[in-house]
Amino acid sequence: MERGWKGRFLFVCAVLGLAAYTMYPTIYYYWGASEEEKSSHEKFCAALPSGFSCTKINLGLDLQGGVHLVMGVGVDQAVSQRLDRIADTLNEAFTRQGVEDVNVRRPRKEDVILLEGSGIEAALGVIGRDFTVLTETSSGESGRAFRLISQEETNVRDTAVEQTIKAIRNRADRFGVTEPSIARRGATNIVIQLPGVKDPDRALAMIGKTAQLEFKMVDAAGTAGFSSLDASMLPASATLKNYTFEGQGGKPSTDFYYEFKTIDKDAIRTALESLIPSDSELTFGTTDQEGVLRTYVLEAKAGITGDYLIDATVDRNPELPTDYEVSMQFDPKGARIFEKLTEKSVGRLMAIVLDDVVSSAPRIQTKIPGGRARITLGGGYGNPNAKLAEATDLVQVLKAGALPAPVEVREKREVGQTLGEQSVIDGRNAILFGSLLVFIFMFIYYKASGIVANIALLANVVLVAAVLALFEATLTLPGMAGIVLTIGMAVDANVIIFERIREEIRAGKTPGAAIDSGYEKAFSTIMDANITTFIAGVVLLQYGTGPVRGFAVTLMVGIVCSVFTAIYVTRLVFDAYVSGKRLKSLSI
Repeated sequence: MERGWKGRFLFVCAVLGLAAYTMYPTIYYYWGASEEEKSSHEKFCAALPSGFSCTKINLGLDLQGGVHLVMGVGVDQAVSQRLDRIADTLNEAFTRQGVEDVNVRRPRKEDVILLEGSGIEAALGVIGRDFTVLTETSSGESGRAFRLISQEETNVRDTAVEQTIKAIRNRADRFGVTEPSIARRGATNIVIQLPGVKDPDRALAMIGKTAQLEFKMVDAAGTAGFSSLDASMLPASATLKNYTFEGQGGKPSTDFYYEFKTIDKDAIRTALESLIPSDSELTFGTTDQEGVLRTYVLEAKAGITGDYLIDATVDRNPELPTDYEVSMQFDPKGARIFEKLTEKSVGRLMAIVLDDVVSSAPRIQTKIPGGRARITLGGGYGNPNAKLAEATDLVQVLKAGALPAPVEVREKREVGQTLGEQSVIDGRNAILFGSLLVFIFMFIYYKASGIVANIALLANVVLVAAVLALFEATLTLPGMAGIVLTIGMAVDANVIIFERIREEIRAGKTPGAAIDSGYEKAFSTIMDANITTFIAGVVLLQYGTGPVRGFAVTLMVGIVCSVFTAIYVTRLVFDAYVSGKRLKSLSI
């Protein structure tokens, strides 16, 4: 038997000391800090003694409360946007390769690209050579229609969901949510859990904001039909107005629009939709009156989008000091596109559209170099502090990146803090009660050796908690279940060892020899059992989501710690007890 136990004893003491050091922030935060200190992680870190780590165990949604969301991704719009970009590239390719007399159109509400004109045959050669993601769907007098091949369309839809998950996770990090759980469910749904969120409505607004920024030209000519529409077909709140301005070439241009109450939005859309040209779309924007919207008719194709945005900041509105606006800066390529767009559109109205809502539609008086633009938050009404918060959130969203497709909330649940606190108490009691029963059983059945197993069991729990704190893992109710399971598995290893020692003593061996033989023969059995369970944990971690992953993490950490304590720590105690003694019996 190895008698050099003192070096191993110092090693175990060092490990347990480091574990206690790592656990201190968690113990302080959940059992010593005031509510005010808990509200700010920075305050908590500042309150720690100098030299202490700030890592701690985070509680999951089921333990500290928060928001559970299921959001659906509008993948159809992602396909439409992909076709918009291809249409732009087609125009550039035709111009570059000298293909003339071809008009590229993107019909509203159709996932196709239409080619019209006498130069279609030459255009087909370019498409067949450079645009293999397109396939022809129909041909006729109106031209040729192309859509994405099925493989590309599937790829666009899947990519839209995956990019949305990344963007939402980025926003959650900027919002300050600790360890959010964001995972895909099915083809188009995303499950989001935001533990510890104090303002769920603001979090939802920020996380779910599409932030699709587009600059579209106003189709003033497309509003001409509004002036002849029978007023009886419109809601009573609708009022026809017009704005006459100096358009392109110095010619006067008139933009007709309706102002109406927000509740009549769907009725207005139904009444005006048929009057809109096929290449334009009906959109709405805010006015200076709260609860009142107005109509815009815009070209369906965006002149430039927020994909080229590199910076956004909050500024005061120079025209209204109590209001705020968001200033934006495009990258060099976006700046060139924006300059060309404004140069060829001097005299026209350009709408700034955010999430399908027109923020403003200023008249372009001259080309705008430098790639700078701004979003006014609209209207002079509202609390300035609320406007500042709105502008700040918008800047965070724009910086984090626009979602590649619109999202909608399909399920929303809020977990109250009281429920979370009760869950923590119940889980803690389950661990304590389960551990106590194990302690009692081991002491009664294995006598003094049972105390050795119980010491190892306590060390195991401390080590598991320390590892979770070190990596700032999120503890959930299933995670607590994993800890309880780990306790059972840890004591199971000691049961195997102790039964082997009993067999050796019955066979006539001395206590020292029986201990040596018991550990040696039990080692392979313990390792086989724990390795297979560890593999199961790896599979759960790889393919599970949310609570399942939390269970897998605690299970895997617990297995490693239990092997260490059950084999190394208990052997150390036995070696220290037996060393230098000629024992005739062993309390086991």
